[in-house]
Formats: sequence, C-alpha cells, structure tokens
Amino acid sequence: MALEVGIVGLQSSGKSLLFEALTGTKAHGEVGMAAIPDPRLQQLADVVSARKVTPAAIRVSEVRGTGPALLGNLRQVDALLVVLDGFSGTRTPDDDLETLKLELLVADRDHVERRLERVEKQAKSGDTKLKKEVEQLQELLAHLDAGHALADWQQELPPELEPLTTKPLIAI
Repeated sequence: MALEVGIVGLQSSGKSLLFEALTGTKAHGEVGMAAIPDPRLQQLADVVSARKVTPAAIRVSEVRGTGPALLGNLRQVDALLVVLDGFSGTRTPDDDLETLKLELLVADRDHVERRLERVEKQAKSGDTKLKKEVEQLQELLAHLDAGHALADWQQELPPELEPLTTKPLIAI
C-alpha cells in the first residue's frame, strides 16, 4: 500500500504545478504516482540479481477548487499538501492557510451532519449501538459548530468517519 497525499489550495495557488512536478504528468484534477528516487535501490538489485526494480511511490491526488463536495474526495488520503500562494503578491499565505482550514472544517461538518441524518433514521429501530453513535455524532457536530477541528476532539472518533481535519497538513 502506497502513501497517498492530496493537493489542496485556493485557485491559482500552484496546485497543478506541484502535481506536475511530483508526477511528471499534466494535472486535470487527477490522480498520479510520484516515484521516490533512491540511488541505493539499483545497488541492492545488483546484489540480489533482481530482474525488475520498482521504486517506492506516493499516490498524489489533486483537487480542483475547494468546497465540501470536492474536498470530500480526499477523505482516503494520508496527508494534505496545502499549496499557498507566497509569490504573486496578491495574497497572504497565512490567510490562505486559515481559509483552507476553515474549508476543511466545513467539509467535516457536512460529513458529520450527513452521517448523523443516516444514523438517526437507522437508530429508530431501537439499536442501542446506533443510538449511542447518534449521541456521539451530535456532540461532534456541536464541537465543529464551535469552530473546533476534529483533531482537537479528545475522545475516539467513530470508525465510519473519515475526517479531513485530523489529517496532517503540510504547507507548501
């Protein structure tokens, strides 16, 4: 299983350029693979007479734009590469980072709210496990509504959730 990262950023921040630099392919809101060069790999292959050498790779996903629906496509990634415009002189990287964190928070809120709606319907059957999840989701929703990321949540999150605000953010 390869490490998977998602590239996010505001419009014209350089997301596509980063995707192209990492994967060597043109970006169109796509997924690509970025090989991890390691000069030791060929030396090891020579020692064991390997017929094929396959370098490690990182799966890279680029999202065109922001918003809960688009950002939701990144729920499966291991980390988020946040591209910030520090060169055009028209934006402030710190402000852009806060904007993106807010976008991720809103996407998580929508995700929890949709999950809550589904589980509330299922909990009408009387299943105590589902009723407990409804209570926890309501608490999570209140936590998000207060402006807190799910990374700040002190309790265990339901395994069905795939929150964005718990993922490592790497500002670029």
